[in-house]
Amino acid sequence: MLKFFRTIRRKLIDKGNLKRYLIYTIGEIFLVMIGILLALQVNNWNENNKDRKVENKLLIELKENLNFNQNRLQDEILKEHSSIKSINLVVEHIDNRKPYHDSLDTYFRQAFRAYDIVISSSAFEAIKSKGFELIQSDSLRKEIVGLYDETYSNLISETVRLENQFWSSSVLPIWHTHFRMIGNTLKPVDYEALLNDKTYINMITNRRHLREVAIQNKSESLLRTEFLLTHIDNYLGLTEN
Repeated sequence: MLKFFRTIRRKLIDKGNLKRYLIYTIGEIFLVMIGILLALQVNNWNENNKDRKVENKLLIELKENLNFNQNRLQDEILKEHSSIKSINLVVEHIDNRKPYHDSLDTYFRQAFRAYDIVISSSAFEAIKSKGFELIQSDSLRKEIVGLYDETYSNLISETVRLENQFWSSSVLPIWHTHFRMIGNTLKPVDYEALLNDKTYINMITNRRHLREVAIQNKSESLLRTEFLLTHIDNYLGLTEN
């Protein structure tokens, strides 16, 4: 192709037709520019197509993480309700000074329970390392960052704060004073002493409040997780008509 162009230029120069030579030269420059622009366009298209494949792959992985988080949060909310139920039963039993029965041992253990929060975030970290601009949708990008950097982060820090400030100072001393661990249950060392210890009732009623706060925080995180899952499905076209 280049040899063909050189041949034409040589003929025009040999004929001394300067005007036609200039017109040809301008046309040749124009064709070269068009070729460069087309090459850039194809390259940009290829890069964009590659980015969209990476975006799609990471969003599918993010959905898997979010499904794990959704199931984990639902399970933990149920456990929090179970702990509240156990606390209510123990409080009612002791307030009415009902006699001890070994079936209570499971409820004594449940009344002490607190549940850590585990969040799956591997896909979020992968998106962060690639750059959040990889996600084309501004609203979707903001929801992803908001869920992980705000909602999940606050949930984890609040869970740790609520438990740590009471566990060693209030919970463990009463545990060690009134109970011994047998399997997965707690058996009172002296049930009569437990009935007369108002500190124990105050402690577990306070833990009931913590469980209620935990349910509220985890429910909010669950709602935002489900909302983001729906948004990703809509963005990827995975929602059924």
